[in-house]
Amino acid sequence: MVVITTRSAQDGFYHQQSSSTLWDADDNRGPGVFSPGDAAMGILLQDNGYTTRMVPEKVLSYTTSTGSPTLDEYGGQVDPNSYYNGGNLATGLNTSPPNVLYSAMLVIVSGSGSSADMPPPNTNGIPIIMGEHSCLGDSTTSPPRDHSEIFLYGNKSSGNLALGNNPGLFMKVVDPNHPIMKGIPLDANGRVKIFRNPYPEENLHSSSPAKPNYEISWTAVDCSAGKSVPAPGLNIIGVLDSNTNQVVFAVIEAGAQLANTGDLLSPWSGLTTAPSRLVQLFVNEGGSGNTRRAFNALTDIGRVIFLRTCKWAMGETLAPYKGLGIVDVSAVTPMKIKLSWQGSAKENYKILATDDLLSTAPWQTVAQDIPGADGVVSRMLEFSKSPQYAFMKVAPMP
Repeated sequence: MVVITTRSAQDGFYHQQSSSTLWDADDNRGPGVFSPGDAAMGILLQDNGYTTRMVPEKVLSYTTSTGSPTLDEYGGQVDPNSYYNGGNLATGLNTSPPNVLYSAMLVIVSGSGSSADMPPPNTNGIPIIMGEHSCLGDSTTSPPRDHSEIFLYGNKSSGNLALGNNPGLFMKVVDPNHPIMKGIPLDANGRVKIFRNPYPEENLHSSSPAKPNYEISWTAVDCSAGKSVPAPGLNIIGVLDSNTNQVVFAVIEAGAQLANTGDLLSPWSGLTTAPSRLVQLFVNEGGSGNTRRAFNALTDIGRVIFLRTCKWAMGETLAPYKGLGIVDVSAVTPMKIKLSWQGSAKENYKILATDDLLSTAPWQTVAQDIPGADGVVSRMLEFSKSPQYAFMKVAPMP
């Protein structure tokens, strides 16, 4: 079971106990009572064999935005442990013990809600993947309302970097040998493209002040001089290609040393080491005022990295990613092929490949965000590291 926290203001009941003054259904700009990125995240996990349980953040918090006890829809006091331990009814009605088979193996905090509504970290030893920037570091002087820090950084200075900040779409990988990244194809500059380009018609029917459908948001932490200090046990995997001081992907092993846990009201106050595997995820859903579609803008390989991150956090053994050795290039090289097809200016395209047509393994994306045109579209591929035989196909996006 993977528990995913989603935006409390989406829920007609729990929004009244959140920091939001508006029920999301009443926001006439959308997206209403769901976060598309959270839904896509849950669907991807389900497609890969996991059961997901999506809950408003406030059911994992003991107190409301005003400090009073959080109540469930039956008037009982919320007990987050019911959700962590596999309970199936609201506290006021639950007369049977939780089912351990449905207990959480992983908690993902996507960042789709307000930072003031993020839940405190669990004390059950359940791994956490954190997409909310405000919860990544020591915030002793101005902690989040529910003391939700996971203490990956000291002197925290962070924020989500959205499209308007011009952060770019690429992550520079600084630890390609970490189990999550082992075998992931990188370009000549050691980068991987995390976010795709917008589809040609993605924003066709949305214009200001409507919310755009194409939205990216990096979960970034500024580690330049005088800013955030990574915890001694933190393993930085990736930084923003456009600004390498901005860490966008990092992990810590259970038992590795945390940053300062001086927030006396945090349930982790006084801890010196991580109680479970913890992750700073590269994508943040943006929260208040956004379309919350950042996860939907991940590239295919970005989704692969997300899945491998979840598996790593849950303690699964990861085999190296088996790429085909085909890299999308723009320059002509001695080992190259050229694919051409009849296209349309209303489509973007991607090229997929496999080395075994009879295999049930999914086709791998080797190039995407190829602009369409009315007529012949071509792409050059370098294949010096690929198998002797590879089969390719072209598909429109989305």
